[in-house]
Amino acid sequence: MRARRTNLIAILLLAGASDASATAVEAEMQMHRAVYELSLVRSQAVSDVAGIEGRMVVEWRGGRECGGYTSLQRVVTTVTGESDVSVRNDVRLSTWEAADGGEFRFERTEYVNGQLIESESGIALRADETGPVRVTREGQLPLEMPGEVLFPVAYNLQLMAAARAGRQRFSAPIFDGTEETENPTNAFIGKALAVPEDALSAALSGSAVRPLSEMTAWPVRLGYFDRDAREGLPNFEMGYVLLSNGVSASLVLDYDDVVMKGRLTELHFFTAGSC
Repeated sequence: MRARRTNLIAILLLAGASDASATAVEAEMQMHRAVYELSLVRSQAVSDVAGIEGRMVVEWRGGRECGGYTSLQRVVTTVTGESDVSVRNDVRLSTWEAADGGEFRFERTEYVNGQLIESESGIALRADETGPVRVTREGQLPLEMPGEVLFPVAYNLQLMAAARAGRQRFSAPIFDGTEETENPTNAFIGKALAVPEDALSAALSGSAVRPLSEMTAWPVRLGYFDRDAREGLPNFEMGYVLLSNGVSASLVLDYDDVVMKGRLTELHFFTAGSC
């Protein structure tokens, strides 16, 4: 299982969309904190994984009126091997994304059994609306990504716009700070369906734009590819149900050798415009 693929939502969020259309979509996107209980669905024999349990917490704050968006994500899992030896992994990711898509800051740390094994931070800057994106990490040489790369919020805004427009497929490269460079992606969007039970039954607090039961939801299957592997099978896939306010539910995380599910158990909405 690839430990680095942990920026899941946002699961589990401008190029190609006008300011007007992006603002219209964003008005339906609510900042929130979501908690998911993780468990093992199946594993391949070569993975030596007998069990997985854990929790993922994803928090989004900010907005255009704040100049950008902040995200705090933490994934804690206990992985048990065939020999009954358990390992506790704790991956934390904090990011800030400028509302105009021109800047993205990230900091990532990873602990195994309480010991820090990796820590990195960096910044990605877009030269202009169409120019390349330059990524700089402390102690490393800068690298460049193509101008069409999207950061998480911009990516999710466009994915939501595609779902609203009835499109069945959305493709764009994304950079979220969990990999060295960008990942090409392919998303397949199903027909609208009812909001899943795990979202409706989550412990809600705060004020939603409107009741969850009245929202539209779409099943999404999203594949991540390595930068130079434009064809073939993705190296990571996730399935989830995307609500029209930006919340994700009913996660399925497919690492090829290990498949996990994530059940939404807690959901808190933040007041619009709280920076």
